[in-house]
Amino acid sequence: MSSSMHDFEDEEDPAAVVPTGEDWDRLAELRELFLSSEGGFQTVGYWNSRRDFELYDATFAERIGWKWDAVLAELAQRGRLPAATNVVDFGCGTGIASRRFVAAIPGVKHVYLSDRSKQATWFARDALKLQAPKLELTLHLPRQEDPIDVLLASHVLGELDAEGRAELTALARRAQFVLLVEPGSHLLSRTLGGLREELLDAFDVLAPCTHAATCGMFAAGHDDDWCHFFARPAPEAFTSAFWRHFSTRLGIDLRSLPYSFLALRRKGEPLETRGVRVLGRPRLLKGRALLDCCDTTGVHARTLFERDAKKLFKRLDRSGELLVADARVEGERLVEFRPLGDA
Repeated sequence: MSSSMHDFEDEEDPAAVVPTGEDWDRLAELRELFLSSEGGFQTVGYWNSRRDFELYDATFAERIGWKWDAVLAELAQRGRLPAATNVVDFGCGTGIASRRFVAAIPGVKHVYLSDRSKQATWFARDALKLQAPKLELTLHLPRQEDPIDVLLASHVLGELDAEGRAELTALARRAQFVLLVEPGSHLLSRTLGGLREELLDAFDVLAPCTHAATCGMFAAGHDDDWCHFFARPAPEAFTSAFWRHFSTRLGIDLRSLPYSFLALRRKGEPLETRGVRVLGRPRLLKGRALLDCCDTTGVHARTLFERDAKKLFKRLDRSGELLVADARVEGERLVEFRPLGDA
């Protein structure tokens, strides 16, 4: 695919995104490009027209938005949502991360939109204007003297070369809070874990970790493991003809929405170190479940028997169920397991 891009800043938006046959083919092409870029710098441009952005925003970006919904919901449940006036959306794409953040966090006044594609920043700007007309929007990174309350980055680590990663890290070190969301792949999750370790000297971990110790995934014996979760898709993913057709045409299981993420806060008042975080999906067996649990002691496979948690057991197979819990362990058995927020 050519990396050239027509200048379409002033093209008129269609009234609605109703994909044609050619549109579905184009979405399949875009998906292949996204998958091929994981783990290596993508030198070929994705975008050919404004229609590409419209199609992407209505489909792939919306699914990413569901991941951001899950991350922001977890931070809210754990009482750790950041306050922000000035926000940077690094590698903004169509602006889905900043739109979800602005919708969830009152008080945001200024968003900086940055992307390799100038046309992407135009699209993100227009989408944010529709959502929040009073926002001040800047289509470049903040100057060195400009404050950064929150740095957002979404699905970018797999596309950055060494220079790009250094730029992201430098921006993170200027921010008060950092929120990073990535696909839930082994490679990118462990890349995110490496960034966590690099920034621990200046930041506390808000989530997903329940501790600030070295990531247990980097301990001996965990080379094949990775920290990831599954977001809950929006209800319309299972009720609308649009999403049904999307799933069929592109071969995407809408029930599976894996992601990894990292939320950091500049060091300040000590955070409470409490509980365990369940990683991935519980593996349900007859009368018991196997849970991969992360806490200050590392990552361990634990067994929860149904008889010890009958009400909770029914929730374990729900996609997107947040499992941060107070737990008591005897050997490899969870004898008590009470999710935070439960009475």
